[in-house]
Amino acid sequence: MTLCCALCMTAPVTAQKVKSSYASVGLHTGSSSSGYNVKGLDGVEGTAGAKIGLGVSLRYNYYFDTHWGFGTGIGLSVYNSQATLHGGMDDKNLYTLGNYMDDDDSGLPQSFTLRARLENVKEKQNIQFFEIPLTLLYQTRFSYGKWGAYGSLGVKLQTPIVKKYEVESHAASRLNVSGFYTDGTQGFDIGAPEMPALPYHGFGTVDNPGKALSWKNTNTELKLGIAGTLEAGAISRLNNESDFLFGAYLDYGFSDIKNSSGALLSGPAGSYHPEANENIGKGIIYNGLFNSNHTDKIKPISFGVKLGLRFKL
Repeated sequence: MTLCCALCMTAPVTAQKVKSSYASVGLHTGSSSSGYNVKGLDGVEGTAGAKIGLGVSLRYNYYFDTHWGFGTGIGLSVYNSQATLHGGMDDKNLYTLGNYMDDDDSGLPQSFTLRARLENVKEKQNIQFFEIPLTLLYQTRFSYGKWGAYGSLGVKLQTPIVKKYEVESHAASRLNVSGFYTDGTQGFDIGAPEMPALPYHGFGTVDNPGKALSWKNTNTELKLGIAGTLEAGAISRLNNESDFLFGAYLDYGFSDIKNSSGALLSGPAGSYHPEANENIGKGIIYNGLFNSNHTDKIKPISFGVKLGLRFKL
């Protein structure tokens, strides 16, 4: 009788759902890329590569029972990537930048078409996202509660707060600027690679334009994105109120964050000639791959390892 009473008293307790909530802080690092392809002129493809990214997050997790729950919070993730536009100095890689009037010779204005050629441009990019995750959680304990496993699956809202690029210093990189005249010159392409340079007009070739012309920008326009997020790892109990977490993560962009695809990769800031003032390439703006029609959809991808601490509330 005594045993039966004891069983009756303990049964409701073991059947109860054990609810819990945690606050956690996490750090992650791994491979990051912007998830795009580089398209050159006349079918010349570029290359895109990943670089090391990192991030930090603050989370609130609520468990309905011993296993299942949901989580949210805030985070900052840094995505780094690199791209190369190979190109060349021949006419199949020619950028036509508009028609202008050469009026530096008084009384003899002539029309010309401004042209540019790019070769082996290497661009590094950095995007920093403010993130809000919404995730489904699972956890389990074993080995008397000292160890356990966890997993999460959900989505992240990613707001780009820092968006910048820079053309790297690269000895094999070149920019050629020329003027194609049609009035009285029988179609001469002044300053083209096979022609003499004309520095006063800003026509000719400049080596390593990323360094020579300081091509970089911090005003790239990107849109709000949605990414899927997956995480799995192990739990190590530190004490009754805190755990150490270590595992792996994958963030995969679902939506295209590219804002515009119509701009040329490079172009003049205004009237290119004759303000060149003997500086070849001065006045040519490099718009960046993110802003140009040389990239398709931008869907950031990151994966790597994650470490964290969580505290029972």
